[in-house]
Amino acid sequence: MTELKMRFLQLLRWSEKYTKTDMVYLAAGGFWMTVAQAVSSLSALLLAIALANLLSQETYGTYKYVLSIAGLFAVFTLPGMDTAYTRAAAKGEVGTYRALTAARLKGSALGALFALLGSAYYYFLGDNANLAIALLVIAATLPFFDTFGLYSSYLSGRGRFDLMAKYHALTQTVSIGVLVVTAMLSDSLIALLCAYFIPLILVRILLYIHTFRTVPNERDTEKDTETVTYGWHLTLMNVLGVIAGNIDKILIWHFLGPVQVAIYTFAVAIPEQLKGPLKGVSDLAFRKFATQSVDEVRNGLPSLWRKMALYALALLTLSLVYILLAPYIFQFLFPQYMESVLYSQVFMLSAVGLVGTIPLAIIGAHRKIKEQYVFFTSQPTLQIVLYFLMIPTFGIMGAIVARFIMRVLYAGQSVIMLTNSFKKEPVV
Repeated sequence: MTELKMRFLQLLRWSEKYTKTDMVYLAAGGFWMTVAQAVSSLSALLLAIALANLLSQETYGTYKYVLSIAGLFAVFTLPGMDTAYTRAAAKGEVGTYRALTAARLKGSALGALFALLGSAYYYFLGDNANLAIALLVIAATLPFFDTFGLYSSYLSGRGRFDLMAKYHALTQTVSIGVLVVTAMLSDSLIALLCAYFIPLILVRILLYIHTFRTVPNERDTEKDTETVTYGWHLTLMNVLGVIAGNIDKILIWHFLGPVQVAIYTFAVAIPEQLKGPLKGVSDLAFRKFATQSVDEVRNGLPSLWRKMALYALALLTLSLVYILLAPYIFQFLFPQYMESVLYSQVFMLSAVGLVGTIPLAIIGAHRKIKEQYVFFTSQPTLQIVLYFLMIPTFGIMGAIVARFIMRVLYAGQSVIMLTNSFKKEPVV
């Protein structure tokens, strides 16, 4: 085994002459990212099959609607702290997790208060006790749901992709198992929400404690402040992105009803699974480029463009294969949702635009705050406008086309932004 391993390492090093990439790093991290994504995709597929057969379209649509509302409130958990801590951990500043955790708990407490106000609205003015109770569940779980997932950022920053994959597999297994059993026993919206939130919270708290009890308690007030401030910047610049990422299902629910939300959800479900491996690639890029100088990044751009072109070609090929197979996939797995097929095929073409995650990872790794504000403000603003214009008029297809347009613009703007961010300054 040792000899085979050495030969494989030699092969990877030899290939670097042609790929111009650290293939050993990519293979090691990429393997575990692939494992994590395989577990995530398989568990998501099994859950989708189970819920498609166990729940009515109306219940499933309402369940996804409430999760979208929870997604809006999640902005109060300061999600930008995750990326900020990944960057800090990659630079060896591991003790900042305490300051980040405290900041997230304070922010999420404010979010819980707004969720309580939303619950009161639905109960007293909206005349919908079910949604009122659903928002109570969100208020009770919000401070804990994302806050204690910070261990994943630590592992990513330290390059422990093996543990990331194993912990991700554990959380997915527990969450999916509890949800499926609950759906088998009950069609209750509240029961489903509790089955979704509570197991994940408990597992994340345990993994948080397990991970950080081994981390040195080295405190540096200046580093704490810098990382927390960067986390705030990343959160603020992503507020519109969080809204854009959840408002589509909310608008479809209000204009078309819960059944159409269910149809739309299954239309984008399989293409959305592409985000998993792309997230893995961007995580690898983030840590790698966080340790490089500006000159190293600038000199590597010509090679990066070639790699991205090949990556885009691979994504296009995958999209075309999926378009051909989509009718058979739905007929076999989701026969109740054959109406979703056309929407899913159109949406899959937009996968090529997700190649833009790599330039964004590089910009984030080098803390280009101004550029990120411009990108994460302009992109979701246009997306929200398109949703409001197209969903009431064209229904589900309007949402699909809006997302297609935005992914094309996403790729183009990210490439332009990276080029401008690392261009050489003129010699005076």
